[in-house]
Amino acid sequence: MDQRSVMDAARVLPVVFVVVNMVSLYLIYSYYHLIPLLQDPKSYHTGVIQAAVFNGITLMMLLCYVRAVATNPGNIPSKEEDPSWEYVPDTAVQQPETKEKKRTGERRHCKWCAKYKPDRCHHCRVCKTCILKMDHHCPWIYNCVGFRNHKFFFLLLLYSASACNFITITMIPTVESAVQQNSAFAQMFLVLFAETLSAFLGILITFFFFFHIWLTFQAMTTIEFCEKNTKNQSYGSSVHDRGINGNIRAVLGDWILLWLLPVSPPSGNGTNFNASRPQL
Repeated sequence: MDQRSVMDAARVLPVVFVVVNMVSLYLIYSYYHLIPLLQDPKSYHTGVIQAAVFNGITLMMLLCYVRAVATNPGNIPSKEEDPSWEYVPDTAVQQPETKEKKRTGERRHCKWCAKYKPDRCHHCRVCKTCILKMDHHCPWIYNCVGFRNHKFFFLLLLYSASACNFITITMIPTVESAVQQNSAFAQMFLVLFAETLSAFLGILITFFFFFHIWLTFQAMTTIEFCEKNTKNQSYGSSVHDRGINGNIRAVLGDWILLWLLPVSPPSGNGTNFNASRPQL
């Protein structure tokens, strides 16, 4: 096995880690918490409600995860699709207007892809291609977060944080019961493991989710945030700001009723961004 194959295999490990944690938490929570609740007539109705909520959140989390992993984040159009992005100056082709330029005032271009870069586009050295409206490369989804899968990643954070916090809060009585009744070592270990892991992940993902909410309101990507931080620029001066309503729609899509579902991503092609502010 050559070095490249080893590196490709290593990049899959974070996804395996995520899947193992999902399955472990789901099985432990269901077996040691939900099933006992459903078997006890006194707690049956509580068990039904918690089982319905937990499985609903888990289903949404899995759908968002699959879509975030499987969806191409968006690439620069080919010459056949739009010749204006070919890295060959052609006076016969109308050149698109871009806000982001090199220091010389020329259009940004990628030396690896040999294409001009649209605004907010960056080259990912892991994926080895330019990504439209690139937010960051996420090893946990084995993919970049870009224009076409940003919504799915955003919702993945929402439902992951919700699932972990739901487990942490609702499982407290089960943990107390396991400790007080001096349950079998395996049961006590697994219950404490699930509670600790869900609490840790819940706090971590919740903070990360709130950070992405703030980025959405500011009309910024993670890369743009890092660039502003490096250059000591104001975080509230994004040229892509369309107002709160427009900024949310730029991530979650145009249909408000579908904002929390992993369907109907934002409209557009990811190569140009309307700076107008739509009415509420």
